[in-house]
Amino acid sequence: MNKRWYGLVGGWLLSLTAWAAEPFSVAAIPANLSVGAAGVMRVYEHTFQVKTPAEAVETVHYAVTILNEEGHSYTTLKVPYDKLSKVSNIEGTLYNAEGKVIRRLKRSDIRDLSSISDFSLFEDNRVKSAQFTYADYPFTVEFRYETTTRNTMSYPAWFPQSDDKLALESARFQVMMPAGQTLRYKTLNQLAAPEMVDNPAGRVYTWQLKRQKVHERESQAPYYTNLGPGVLTAPDAFELEARKGRMQTWQELGRFLYQLNEGRDQLPEPLRRQALELVAGETDVVKKIQKIYGFVQQHTRYVSIQLGIGGWQTFPASVVAEKGYGDCKALSNYTYALLKAVGIPSYWALVSAGRQRTDVESDFPALRFNHMILCVPLAKDTVWLECTDSHAPAGYVGSFTDNRHVLLLTPEGGKLVRTPVYRPADNRQNRSAMARIDASGKATFEVSTVYTGIQSEGVESVMRTASPDDQRQWLYRQFTIPNFTISSFSFQEQKNTLPTIVERLNIQIPTCGTRSGNRLFLVPNQLTSNQTLPMQTDRRTAEFQLTTSYLDTDTITYQLPTGLAVEYVFEPVQFTSRFGTYQASARVEGNTVKYIRRLVMEAGRYAPEFYTEYVDFRRKIAKADRMQILLKN
Repeated sequence: MNKRWYGLVGGWLLSLTAWAAEPFSVAAIPANLSVGAAGVMRVYEHTFQVKTPAEAVETVHYAVTILNEEGHSYTTLKVPYDKLSKVSNIEGTLYNAEGKVIRRLKRSDIRDLSSISDFSLFEDNRVKSAQFTYADYPFTVEFRYETTTRNTMSYPAWFPQSDDKLALESARFQVMMPAGQTLRYKTLNQLAAPEMVDNPAGRVYTWQLKRQKVHERESQAPYYTNLGPGVLTAPDAFELEARKGRMQTWQELGRFLYQLNEGRDQLPEPLRRQALELVAGETDVVKKIQKIYGFVQQHTRYVSIQLGIGGWQTFPASVVAEKGYGDCKALSNYTYALLKAVGIPSYWALVSAGRQRTDVESDFPALRFNHMILCVPLAKDTVWLECTDSHAPAGYVGSFTDNRHVLLLTPEGGKLVRTPVYRPADNRQNRSAMARIDASGKATFEVSTVYTGIQSEGVESVMRTASPDDQRQWLYRQFTIPNFTISSFSFQEQKNTLPTIVERLNIQIPTCGTRSGNRLFLVPNQLTSNQTLPMQTDRRTAEFQLTTSYLDTDTITYQLPTGLAVEYVFEPVQFTSRFGTYQASARVEGNTVKYIRRLVMEAGRYAPEFYTEYVDFRRKIAKADRMQILLKN
């Protein structure tokens, strides 16, 4: 280590050692800092030292005073590593409320475990884990560890107060860059700019936070907003197993990853001929894509394999052809190779996948992707292929990767584009029902519901993976009817350009309405689940986002018995906001009452000043959904 670096780091470690030797007394926590908290981060020191473009050392030291059982998770330390990194040191100390040492971590307390995910077959990833067991609250745990990595493609993100039950006393983040190397960073959520100190060895960037009370997470806020003040960091130049790259722009990053995977699309000759035969005589390019995609779905299965160069290089297409399985990179590359064999060009596409919408920051090129899909550009449209899904129609990516940035890997470099945005008409729940009511108010409902797009995903999962008993229990949870019985049900998949599931139910409701003398008060909206209303806040500070556009329609025809007549029907209601539209009406047709409801919700990202308007819109919907019809004997 350079002596100047050693002096800086060594002096810092000595100061930490001296500071940590002082008791972590709970009484020393600043007044009011622990209010509403499960724990208080007493100190959090995070250092990332880039030694060369190919190697970096990360040191983390923190101490948390755990105030109650809600903070129990802080007693555990987990340090991940893989074949390109190693954990060189782990230390831990447990203190009582007075700050006196109870015990120190022993080598035998540290477990070295495989971190293979439930969905993964092969991984290089491992984790070193340690935990203190203690239940005499409050107490303090202190951990320190150091890791060395030979993968400098990813620099750390620093959000020291990411838990909404954690208060913060003091935190510091330092990044040490050697001379000639550049750090790129993006601060978020009002974190102050770093202090920068230059010396002959390079530049040191320092961010600090002090005395942060617990922050209330605001519902539906963008992902990074709820993590509190923090910073994203990324390299300009990096190395990965002797391969040099740059990521100052998306084009540079994409070029490196394209070259890393280039030439791994060779197929066995019999398979190449089979692909050509599969599309022979077909002139429609979309139908060719559908046939190739269907072939991949029928002959492969998804297995997560976190191997290769940092997990970023795919297995050759020939391996997938032989084994019949692969991870997202391997299956995307296999499909890419098959399409190439029949003359259809496509691009690998990296995406930050997940239903929580953790999109990448478009103005900050960095390697924060976790999934690969395939992009097939056409003259007038683009077809996206989720190659790990064995059932989705060609072109459907779903809630896992819709409406976010992806990085296309092309021979010219990376291109940042967006995945499809699904409109309300794509994500439908169209429900129709015939309800027969007898004179006592008992009713039988025959219900048919068509789900499409994102609204079909939950139903499809239950249909494919749950047992009949579990399916029935799931259906019971979908309705808020006080007392009812499902006498029969079925699911049916329909082949369309969007996933489509038809659900059929027969429901018995012993009391369909509230009886008062010879009158029956009936809420015609019996079947639509009441969603939890958003909470009104005095002062909204964060933007909020509605992640999915959708369209719900309900048409329920109530067949009335002889002697039961309609005395009152509510007036039709209709209201519109920037978030969507709502309509509901009921009309009498002979001895039937037809109830019609239509709700359109528009996805989007909205300024905090519109939150009160959104809460009001949702409350108006909830009130309208409770409107009644009065029947009389």
